[in-house]
Amino acid sequence: MIRSHRLAFAARMLTAGGAFLAAAALFHFFAASHIPLILRKTLDAKAFAFLEPIVSFTFILNAVLLLPLAFSTLYCATGVRRGERWAWWIGIANALAVLALPCVLVSSMGFGYFAGAPLFLAGALSVTAAALLMLLSLLWARKAIAPRDPKP
Repeated sequence: MIRSHRLAFAARMLTAGGAFLAAAALFHFFAASHIPLILRKTLDAKAFAFLEPIVSFTFILNAVLLLPLAFSTLYCATGVRRGERWAWWIGIANALAVLALPCVLVSSMGFGYFAGAPLFLAGALSVTAAALLMLLSLLWARKAIAPRDPKP
């Protein structure tokens, strides 16, 4: 009974995390169309011509890469619910990848940038929360995952 509760909870957290990642992908697709307008207001023409393609590319790249991450997270949730080891490992890898993002952002940009960008801060906090929920629930469910097949 406890085994199935642990697995079901971990699967729900993975499903929520996968849905969050899909929403983040859609947000990046939507935001990419607004990048030129925002940059045009804040940059001179020469800086805009240089930076706009780079920033737009980055938003589109993030959106495209978030889609398979969301799909694989949603897909492995069903395997985790059944207690399958492969699904647990994919979930762990995805959770760690998602958790790495805010860590890398803070280490490269520092905390100061976040103070002046509330939407960026909200995104980083929500990504961190989703990753931690996914990771901690998977670690909690680890004992309920099926053991490896014995070697013949």
